Amino acid sequence: MRRGLQLIEIISEGDSGWSLSDLARLLDVNKVIVLRLLNELVAAGYLYCRSDNGLYELTFKLSNLGLRKLSQTRLLDQSSEILKDLAIMSGELVRLAVVESTVKITWVLAHAGSKRTLQIDPNYRLEIGLTTHAAGKAWLSTLDPKISWSFIHQQGIQKFTEYSKSTKKEIEADWKFVQKNGFSISYEENEIGVGAIASPIVITDTDMVRRCVGVVSIGAPVYRTSKKELLALAPLLIDKTQALGKIWPIRSLE
Repeated sequence: MRRGLQLIEIISEGDSGWSLSDLARLLDVNKVIVLRLLNELVAAGYLYCRSDNGLYELTFKLSNLGLRKLSQTRLLDQSSEILKDLAIMSGELVRLAVVESTVKITWVLAHAGSKRTLQIDPNYRLEIGLTTHAAGKAWLSTLDPKISWSFIHQQGIQKFTEYSKSTKKEIEADWKFVQKNGFSISYEENEIGVGAIASPIVITDTDMVRRCVGVVSIGAPVYRTSKKELLALAPLLIDKTQALGKIWPIRSLE
């Protein structure tokens, strides 16, 4: 089961399909075992194998399951209007990421503003860089530092650009900035040419515990939006994030 899930995660990162040989090499597993797993996932409807080149790609079943889960709480419907309003007012790309089972943060929704002339794929990296993306920084700032570092060590300290933070002092300074100001910033740390700010959605659950359930970010190309201009959007971002927190479905962790 674990290897089957690893296959799904690997294939989700590709944009042109994966061969049996490449998947076996990445998993460091015999091709026969990988082929059996792939056949099971194809039979279950999570993957399909292209007849023209034999490459494996994800179907929409997995994303549909996630959207179905979110739709049960009407989260996307309620969030969409607030995020759309933020995108219109800022003119930039606005995204929502949710915390899954307290251990992972995942993009689920995006709205593009009127200023967005540079094409930025709303899910250009399915995995959120915990030390490089504003969303990752915002989430980790709400956790116990020991827990935050355990997640970072699982993912690895990533250096996507020359501006990516990599030392303990730099990374923890980013958390302190969020705790003081209510938002994080990543300026060309996750991708050259792109800056972003993000604010955590914090609620008080049924056990009266305050916790982060998601993050809202605003992303913009640096050729058009300076760091100062991006920072000027922070009050608007925080206001909309707090509005989301007020309508967020409240549940216990158990």
